[in-house]
Amino acid sequence: MTEFSVILAKPWHCGQMARLLRSEHAQAIAMIGMDSHRELKKIFDVSLFRRVWLIDGALAGLGGVTGSTMSSEGFIWLALSNKARKYPVAVVKEARRQLAEIMEVKRELATTVLNGDTAAKRMAIFLGFHVSDYGPGAPASSREGRCRLSAYLEAEPDVRVPVGASFAIAMGYHREGHP
Repeated sequence: MTEFSVILAKPWHCGQMARLLRSEHAQAIAMIGMDSHRELKKIFDVSLFRRVWLIDGALAGLGGVTGSTMSSEGFIWLALSNKARKYPVAVVKEARRQLAEIMEVKRELATTVLNGDTAAKRMAIFLGFHVSDYGPGAPASSREGRCRLSAYLEAEPDVRVPVGASFAIAMGYHREGHP
């Protein structure tokens, strides 16, 4: 039986994760001309909340939240391995559990999804990330709504933030009842 666990992340996990990144994520980072290890270490160093997700004791995910402890806002980031792709339900359950823990002290979160990383965009949308509180960029709770939001993100150039030679989509998340 597969065993999943979460532990506090350590700096050396950044190098391990850089070597294990999902193919699409690694390609998206390379497309913007950045070094994945350097970028993971940089964001790790400024994160107050840092966790590692293990599958059968092996590194499968690394994530965290930046921002001060007193701030009600933060920037959330997550890197997953190809092994994590084999357990999509477990990934979503753990992501939701971590979001619930983070939202105990934060009111709003922001993240970016790199161009070309469709799996990350799909997951962000599924978890409730969005680009506006109302209209076609609003959070989606149904399959149809998620498809509509995904199409909007593809078609709307105003949601794109230039990064290197490519772009990212800036998305937000907030507790229900707190737009």
